[in-house]
Amino acid sequence: MKPVTDFGRNASQPSGLASYCKPCHNARGKASKEKVGGSRTYHLKRRYGITAAEADAMLADQGGVCAICRSAPAAHVDHDHATGGVRELLCFNCNGGLGQFKDDPALLRAAARYVEAHRAGQLAGPFPGQQRWPTG
Repeated sequence: MKPVTDFGRNASQPSGLASYCKPCHNARGKASKEKVGGSRTYHLKRRYGITAAEADAMLADQGGVCAICRSAPAAHVDHDHATGGVRELLCFNCNGGLGQFKDDPALLRAAARYVEAHRAGQLAGPFPGQQRWPTG
């Protein structure tokens, strides 16, 4: 018998406690991860369906850099949220950018046109009916 304080909380159990004490729970989790090749493979396999070796091969094929900007280290697995399929490896900024635009090619193209137009001085504002915005 172990004291209740040795068990984690689990709201889905009638008792409100986990089935295993904390040390046993940790040992079981570690054993599960080791069975598939370690913590990194466990998480990659669970989230994206690839192993650490497959991710390392992708990284080597990409020369260690982001598939979009080709300058920053690729540290994030990019995947299609609709299908779950892995695409390539991206840097933090490129991965976050795609996420912010919800992987929508039309939005990404519109954003690119917007930035290009401002760089070319075509959209200097103010637009008709607008007041000039503060510059400093």
